[in-house]
Amino acid sequence: MNFTMTWKEDDNWKIVFPDRKIFIMKHHNWAFVAWDIARDKGWIRDNSTLFHVDQHLDAAIDGAMVPGVLNKKGLKELSKITQSLYGNKSYVGTDNFIWAGFARKTIQNVIYVSPENPIDDLFDIDSHSHHLKDHLSQKRIEQFAGYHWRSMETFEYSQEKKINDIFTNGNTLILDLDLDFFAYESKTDTEHTCYKLKDKEEIQRDLRVLKDMYVWDAITIALSPEDYHIGGPNNAEFVLNLFLEEFQVDLSQGKDWSTLELK
Repeated sequence: MNFTMTWKEDDNWKIVFPDRKIFIMKHHNWAFVAWDIARDKGWIRDNSTLFHVDQHLDAAIDGAMVPGVLNKKGLKELSKITQSLYGNKSYVGTDNFIWAGFARKTIQNVIYVSPENPIDDLFDIDSHSHHLKDHLSQKRIEQFAGYHWRSMETFEYSQEKKINDIFTNGNTLILDLDLDFFAYESKTDTEHTCYKLKDKEEIQRDLRVLKDMYVWDAITIALSPEDYHIGGPNNAEFVLNLFLEEFQVDLSQGKDWSTLELK
């Protein structure tokens, strides 16, 4: 099957490269499903550490409240509780999939790398307990921990100082990258908000740093091609090609996620 360009027409587009343990998806809501598949395949263990590199934090906790999020299994069942839209208590979406993964124990610690300012403290256990007391055990809620770095520069500094080691030693590691991380908010001549890409050389450098930072146990990549994320599909395609080049991935060799379903 040729997956090369169908992502522009298909909101559910997603492919996997099993030999590289790389999942690529048009919209980020599918990431929590990818982590589940990776765990089923033995690529990651329970309670992996997630490195979430994104223009947005995607930290809405209602992903842990979605009916069925704790007991659904496999691609077919999990597909029924996710949509490529902003999420809510009814389904896992593009902004609450991290907490869905935490609820399912595929991930536990999260290293956020994002310029977005959190409305509330990302790691406020009292707040999380208040909202999730009817959905997760107190013990589980208290296990959510991590750091928030607002730029690649601060993230790299934290790596140099080994600050993140507390969450990486002994854990399987997931790189979760949204390509809109490489865009920034700007203004048109008429003062309308738009999103422009960072310089090509900066994008290539950051991709190289991310690739070489760890031997990743699984990688999830979201295109997020909307105008209000990365600045449109042309920008998404440009950055996707840079990713493919830096990570040495041939898009035409991608497979459907269903090929990884356990029989």
